[in-house]
Amino acid sequence: MSIILDRVIPVTKSEKIKHFIKDVGLPLNQAPEALGMTASDFMAWWSGFNPKAMRTQQVIQLGQFFNIHEDDILSGTYDKEFVRSVLFLGVEAVPERYSQYQFSFLRSSAHIIKFLTLTRGQHFSDMIMRKMNVSPLIYSSFDNKISLNYFVDLLEILASNGLKQDELDNLACVLFLTLSRTALGQKFKAAKTYFDCYSVLAENVHLFDTNFNYKFDLDRSQVRIETSLVYENHPHLNWSLARMDRLMRYRQIMMGWFPFLSKLPPIYPENVLKHTVTGVEASYVIKFTDYVPSQLFSLPTARFSQS
Repeated sequence: MSIILDRVIPVTKSEKIKHFIKDVGLPLNQAPEALGMTASDFMAWWSGFNPKAMRTQQVIQLGQFFNIHEDDILSGTYDKEFVRSVLFLGVEAVPERYSQYQFSFLRSSAHIIKFLTLTRGQHFSDMIMRKMNVSPLIYSSFDNKISLNYFVDLLEILASNGLKQDELDNLACVLFLTLSRTALGQKFKAAKTYFDCYSVLAENVHLFDTNFNYKFDLDRSQVRIETSLVYENHPHLNWSLARMDRLMRYRQIMMGWFPFLSKLPPIYPENVLKHTVTGVEASYVIKFTDYVPSQLFSLPTARFSQS
């Protein structure tokens, strides 16, 4: 009787990359560009003459080429269909999770990526994009649309990659980074009062998203903004209450920071949030004549549901 012992044969980095190239169908004439190598160095590596040519930088470059994280390539956990869509459709391809029910405009999140680049560097912001299987090039036009899933996932991934709650709160305060020099930003800049500022928002809120229904009740002393997200209109949403709470906290802070685009001090809104079986409703009241500067900078502690 013969006995066969199972052995786990280590798979080298080079072998994993070769498997990836074969699995996704990356043409060998495109592989050097994807890996950031010369054609001669690539062929020497591919033929097995120079296995050490496959360094970490080449794996990172390959991930950037396909808008995925390098760890997914080495672990084999990449989305093959998505990788092939990038290969044949271009870098602006996005996962199905973000391509359905595209009711958000990218101007509503472009400032977040800009802020990450300024505060944590280009490598960090690119890494976040790759983890989401998205290219920063999707921000080439703020009129591009994407699913609300993208925005919620972005906040969650940032939270899991080192951003504390106060840093996530800050993301709602920096719309000016990408909006101030646009045509819409100029409309806010021309507003001289809170009434004028929120009049601009009421007229243009559809340019940020149409996921929520909005109703503005505006006078010279305050604005009441009623919003609702109706689940029936968004069958693609499948979030925990914690993820929803994080999104709604962000939106509450953001509602008070639109005046900053008009060179006015921000105001922290009064907020009533309701979760119902049919959706989520939020009411924001911003009182123009009762502004207390310290309110915004001593935000209440974030509390998220544990589900």
